[in-house]
Amino acid sequence: MNHEINEVLAAKSNGRPGLISAPAKELLNLRRLPAMLNMAQTAALIGLAEHDIPVLVSVRLLEPLGNPPPNAVKHFATVQVMELAGEIAQLGKIRNAVYEHWRHKNARKTSAESKPRHARNGHL
Repeated sequence: MNHEINEVLAAKSNGRPGLISAPAKELLNLRRLPAMLNMAQTAALIGLAEHDIPVLVSVRLLEPLGNPPPNAVKHFATVQVMELAGEIAQLGKIRNAVYEHWRHKNARKTSAESKPRHARNGHL
């Protein structure tokens, strides 16, 4: 650990929350990771936001364990997550998938805003 950097970051934070959430910090400080991870833990290990995990599932870069229904809590194999995080090519694919998702989502939002609204019940 680089204590000097930690001290500088602590001094700059002025009592504000750190760069990482407490549950993520707990997970990363475990001596042995659990065999299964939930979405928040998976996101913490890969270095993404929790809302980016469904994007990875949709493009099949990450597979949930078992055959969960769409509204179930998804769990992921720690081994698979660590393999993804350990390969530079896979990290590039992950980043590109997330970028592409948000590019499409923002384009849809922009195109929807640029379309004129139709009058409903004679009102705009």
